[in-house]
Amino acid sequence: MTVQVDEIKQNLTDARQYLNHVLDQVGDRWDAPVYAEDTAWTVKQLLIHLMVSDKGHNNMVMAIARGENTIPEDFDLERFNRRSVEKRAEITVDEARAALAQTAAERDAWLDTIDGDTLLKQGRHGSMRILSVEQILGVVAGHDRTHANDIARALGIPTP
Repeated sequence: MTVQVDEIKQNLTDARQYLNHVLDQVGDRWDAPVYAEDTAWTVKQLLIHLMVSDKGHNNMVMAIARGENTIPEDFDLERFNRRSVEKRAEITVDEARAALAQTAAERDAWLDTIDGDTLLKQGRHGSMRILSVEQILGVVAGHDRTHANDIARALGIPTP
C-alpha cells in the first residue's frame, strides 16, 4: 500500500465518520423530508440511497481496476437512484447502516491490495464522466459529506 492509498483511505474514513456522526443524531426523524423539490426523499430514503450507491461505487472501482466498465453509455443516473431506493423501501435503518459499514470495510480491504497504478485507471462513472479510480473514490467521500450536510441542514443538526 502506498502513501497515496493511505490518504484516500483516511479521506473515506473521515467522510464516513462525519456521515455517521450526523446519522447518530437523527433519532426518530427518519421519515423527515430532506429535499423540498425533485426527489423529495426522507432521511431514511437518503440513507438507502447512500447504501446502494456505496455498493455500486465499490463494484465500479473494482471493475475499472480489472479493466472493465460497469456503466453503460445510456445509463440514467436519476432513474437508477429513484428505482433503487423504491425497490429497497423495506430495508430498516439498522440494516442500511450495517450495509454501509460492510461496504466501507470491503473497500478498505480492497484498497490494501492495490498500488498507485491502479488508482490511475479510468472508467465511466454513473455521472457519465470518465474518471480515475482515485477520482471516483474522492466522489464517494464527497457523496457521504454532501448528503450528511443535507440531512443535518434539514433536521437542524449542528455540524463541526
